[in-house]
Amino acid sequence: MKTRRLEFLVVMCFMLLFPFISLSQTKREAVEAYNSGASLIKDDPQGAIEQLYRALEISEDLEYEGEETKVLAESLIPTAHFNLAMNLYREKKMYETLDQLEKSRETAIKYFDKNTQAKAERLIPQLYNQMGNIEYRNNNFEKAIDYFTKSINIKKDYPDPYLGIALSNEKMENYEGMIEFLKQTLDVAKSANDRSKAEDALKKANSYLLSNAQDFEKGKEHDKAIEFYTRYLEFDSTDAAIHFKIGENNLSLKQWDQAIEFFTKTLEKGNSSLDSALIYYQIGVAFQGKNLKSEACEAFRKASTGQYLENARYQIEQVLKCD
Repeated sequence: MKTRRLEFLVVMCFMLLFPFISLSQTKREAVEAYNSGASLIKDDPQGAIEQLYRALEISEDLEYEGEETKVLAESLIPTAHFNLAMNLYREKKMYETLDQLEKSRETAIKYFDKNTQAKAERLIPQLYNQMGNIEYRNNNFEKAIDYFTKSINIKKDYPDPYLGIALSNEKMENYEGMIEFLKQTLDVAKSANDRSKAEDALKKANSYLLSNAQDFEKGKEHDKAIEFYTRYLEFDSTDAAIHFKIGENNLSLKQWDQAIEFFTKTLEKGNSSLDSALIYYQIGVAFQGKNLKSEACEAFRKASTGQYLENARYQIEQVLKCD
């Protein structure tokens, strides 16, 4: 009888102690998984990631008892993903690199690791831009735009992907899209003090807009020429020569007021390559078209110099008979 009672007491004691023994073992497993992950983080980040997530899973089940290990595991997970990303980059595995960098960034935000978040956010836009360039060279322009856009979503003040989208749109003959992103490239490049990218955007806009404007001008499609010259001013509003060209095309359309407006702006902008006598002569022609004799005479008098002297005098003396 005494033996049975003793056995019963032993069983009861074991049953009472079992949860504590089990808890102790589980907590030890979490700590061991964390220590293993921490020791692997430099040499084997993939292994570190597996162990740290295991430590995190066990710790979360332990609730309060696992809180310390949980916090420690969370603190290393973003770094483990980042280290794995760098290993993959050295192996030139770009897609896998980006996947790990995104995980590094996501977990850094989740676990309040500002340092790792900043490192990931410096690299991710550059890698997405690289991927965009690769797809662009392979003529996969829509996919290139997708990568360039992802780059911009992380770093909005990075001019390179804006230019990449502009050039991709050009290849797809979406010229409106090209112009829109050339504008954005120029704005972002100026803000970032990136002269090289600003010049690239300006040259591309110059090549497309001005060549079209000149072609329309030669074909005497002056309205369209004005449209393209005007759009170029959105990139460089200081270009006096472009204001003059808009004035000339308005003159051809007998849009006198607009012609006078742009010739006047040409004078205001100033440009050593433009003869002021020519500009005043054209203003005189516009006022003459408006039948404003006094204003026309004044403009032709200002044009009475250099190679325009004889023509201006003829207008003053023979045509207008100015006082």
